[in-house]
Amino acid sequence: MAAMIGATATVITALVQLRMSWKKELRERERAQPITKKSRRGPVFFVFALMIAAAVGGFALSQYFVSLRTGDRDELRADLQSKLSEINATALRLEQARLNERKQIETEVQRADASRLGEEGAAASVTVAPCKPGGVPGAREECTEQSALRITVCASVPAVATVKEVQLYIRADDKQPWPEARVQPGQEAGQARFAEKFSERPEEGAKQICQDFANWSHEKTRIARIVVKYSL
Repeated sequence: MAAMIGATATVITALVQLRMSWKKELRERERAQPITKKSRRGPVFFVFALMIAAAVGGFALSQYFVSLRTGDRDELRADLQSKLSEINATALRLEQARLNERKQIETEVQRADASRLGEEGAAASVTVAPCKPGGVPGAREECTEQSALRITVCASVPAVATVKEVQLYIRADDKQPWPEARVQPGQEAGQARFAEKFSERPEEGAKQICQDFANWSHEKTRIARIVVKYSL
């Protein structure tokens, strides 16, 4: 806008000066020879022709500069688009790396938790009442190991677990500490005994480690407990 105002003022000033010089020249010519309308209009036509030529040239030059600027702008836009694509790709890679690292950490934590649980062991216990011969309360016949009711004690572990050890415990009341009540497979403890070997049962998403137990005491209740330690 400022350039347009300056150019307009310049053109007007130039036209005023030209008009004044033309009048002066015409007065001088009138003294020497007659002045026709054609001779008067000749300089005006010439000035307008120059103005039109200057306008056309200026417009062409401005269009050329605009095309250069447009080309630079398109090139800059393409460059920016390429940089944005690189930034987006880098951000995606960083996000994927962060997710992978998070999954790896979660997997390691889960593995550590599973390993800790395996070291602590999966436990199960059952309370077994005194033996009743033939299942009849008050019977005089004494129980034997062969006639005693056999109970299966099972602890659940992950399906992929490998059993490292099965610890067995038998105690007659709740006051005795478990470490003092530990027995070996097949060892008799107060007319009660665990089987010598454990067995496995499939379970949905896991498996059960079981040990048979028998209590043939007709006076005392027994608490049988197993602790299965495993690894993954």
